[in-house]
Amino acid sequence: MINLFVRTKPKTQQRHRNHGRFHYDPSAKDKQDFIFQAKERIPKKPTTCTLDIHFTFCYKRPQKHYRSKNKQKILKDNMPYYKRSTPDIDNLVKFYLDALQGYVYINDSQVTSINAVKVYGEEDFVHIKIFNIK
Repeated sequence: MINLFVRTKPKTQQRHRNHGRFHYDPSAKDKQDFIFQAKERIPKKPTTCTLDIHFTFCYKRPQKHYRSKNKQKILKDNMPYYKRSTPDIDNLVKFYLDALQGYVYINDSQVTSINAVKVYGEEDFVHIKIFNIK
């Protein structure tokens, strides 16, 4: 199992741009930044196994989710756990699948199972668990 935990705000895959003969990925720099932050937990050689990947995208709760009591942050009643607003979960998953390609696995066609969730928490982070399927 590969366990990647990066304290960063989750990013989405931006649409690729074409300028005549040139093909441009506006998310390329963000993908490299993510790989740099996760490099200590990335294997030295990409795997060729079939994979099952679990994504947790956590967003810091907005201030309106809290009530103030003696300068302590207390969560209001009935505040959501799951984030239902933008960004779309499919764009989040696509960004990280593309970022990990060539580092953790050869091609994202090796991924046969995906579990993804967007939640609120105390800080922004991305947690990715990658399991080999035998």
